[in-house]
Amino acid sequence: MTRIMLLAFLLVCSLATGESAKPVVNLKSMRDRNEVESLIKGAKGMPPQRRIEFISKYLLGRKYHPETRTRIKKQHAPKPAKREANNEKPLSVEFLRSNLTYLDCMTYVEHVLAMAASQKASYTEFLLRLIDVMFDAGGKPLMNHHRNHFTSYWGVVNERKGYLTDIARHHPKALSRGLYLNRVGNNRTYYIEDRFMIAAEPSLMWYFPVAAVLDGSAPLQSGDIVAMVTDKEGLDVTHMGFYIEQNQKRWLRHASLKLNRVTDQDLAEYLRAGKNIKGLMAFRPLLKTAPPALYRFRNLAE
Repeated sequence: MTRIMLLAFLLVCSLATGESAKPVVNLKSMRDRNEVESLIKGAKGMPPQRRIEFISKYLLGRKYHPETRTRIKKQHAPKPAKREANNEKPLSVEFLRSNLTYLDCMTYVEHVLAMAASQKASYTEFLLRLIDVMFDAGGKPLMNHHRNHFTSYWGVVNERKGYLTDIARHHPKALSRGLYLNRVGNNRTYYIEDRFMIAAEPSLMWYFPVAAVLDGSAPLQSGDIVAMVTDKEGLDVTHMGFYIEQNQKRWLRHASLKLNRVTDQDLAEYLRAGKNIKGLMAFRPLLKTAPPALYRFRNLAE
């Protein structure tokens, strides 16, 4: 074997080994490929928050995810005695929940953010960005407890990665709250499943109180990500979506469980009608991110 042939052989082996070393992530289907790539292409060149407005608007009318709806109904059913979760036997992620047909409040925000952050009209890059936004796994095989389920922690992780910045932190109009995420107390906290992060220490979250949002002193801009803060023990927020300004009106653009679709609702009316809403966490999209960790994808539909 000549030197050139040997080098070529070693290069091929190196590429093959590198590819096989990437963790595999299962997909239920890839039917959203064309739609995702078209949206990324359409938003290219826009500033970050305009990209958020553009992509989030396109998804108006999409249905609320039926699996999430079913899970929420079960949460309100009679429960066995509470216990602290500990993730004694961590579970791997069966498949990546990527779906533009059905969205819940969190996956709606995450899908929009992942498309807005994609540099190329590439479905593969979108999937890698979606994993990067959803999980804090560092390129390792995806485990259920890597999921950034709690919004305050989700914000910390995605700020570290460069996707956004917390605009409430230390703002003079903002309040702070310390809490142990996922600690069972005297409320209806139900997070005893393996798929949720278990906090080892208290965290500090920042938010604008409802009064500051209603009187306009909270410095929100159209395209910001907002989340409704609760004071329940072990839980940070109950809902999330986008803050949108349009025709001199302020809207909450979100996947609504009650209305069963992605919709725009008057933000002030929503806050006044909401039960136990103490204020809004607020994150501004920056989209100044490093390349995401690499994974391989397996289409289970094939």
